[in-house]
Amino acid sequence: MLLYDEVRKKFPETRGIHLPGYSFLVVSNSTRMGMEKGLYIPAGDEVNLFRSIEKGAIASLWRKGEEIPSFVPNHFPLFIVEDVYRAYLYLQESYKQNYNQEKWEIMTKFIFSSESEKHQTIDMSVEGSIQDPTDGMGGE
Repeated sequence: MLLYDEVRKKFPETRGIHLPGYSFLVVSNSTRMGMEKGLYIPAGDEVNLFRSIEKGAIASLWRKGEEIPSFVPNHFPLFIVEDVYRAYLYLQESYKQNYNQEKWEIMTKFIFSSESEKHQTIDMSVEGSIQDPTDGMGGE
């Protein structure tokens, strides 16, 4: 399972409360399905933070510098990142490298739906892996 604490280590700039010990069942940008205990990725063809909360998301990535909507409750953590899609890819690759099905009974599902991506091949490798989107960024 993908844990809140692991995401926070990768993306330490946050807003809202901290949820140590919580785990994410799904990581997705789609609000067309249930997102119980989900981490919402506001990227792609459909961005709707409000709907993700309605569908059960318990946290979200959020682009640095973008205004946070007033409806976002304090108990809904936001992980602040420079590039949401790149952060998603990094998170997915990191999860794949660190976990395997034999180790966990329940795996976190990573779902990214996009009409434009159906016809694209994305080269996610830099010597075989996604680069840390925080590389080259100064600390605060």
